[in-house]
Amino acid sequence: MAKLRRQLTQADADRIAEMDEARGAYFQRDPDRPDNLFVKLRRRRQPLELKKAQQRLRTARWRSEMDRRKAPTTTDVGLALATALATSSWSDMLTPADYDLLRRALADLQARGFSIEETKKTMRRLRIRMVDPGDRQGEESEGCGPPIWQDDGRKLPF
Repeated sequence: MAKLRRQLTQADADRIAEMDEARGAYFQRDPDRPDNLFVKLRRRRQPLELKKAQQRLRTARWRSEMDRRKAPTTTDVGLALATALATSSWSDMLTPADYDLLRRALADLQARGFSIEETKKTMRRLRIRMVDPGDRQGEESEGCGPPIWQDDGRKLPF
């Protein structure tokens, strides 16, 4: 439903002018105030090629800084954890904390929409690719076979 607006009268215009004068007289901004802009606004449009070149430059700087600091990304940390899990020796006993960590990781993946079965198959393929076949004696060596079992009968994650 459209709102009806009345016409601006001369009295309204005089009152608006009076308010603007009061605003300028009583409510000045502090010139030394902190800058509250999180992202600096550009006043003019830039060509798309220039924007992309600036993005490439920022990305290169970020990657260079990460390399200089030898800082891993979250992807690197996740791959290192997945590799450690896939190549670990299952003859060692896993602690309840280890199982809790694995359950949390699988629950996080499931909450983000991934299939647990597909996650287990992916970890199995990673183990097949990274662990020597001699060290995988007794395990399914081709494809995504049955899960590995621990000696004490507790299920392993894949």
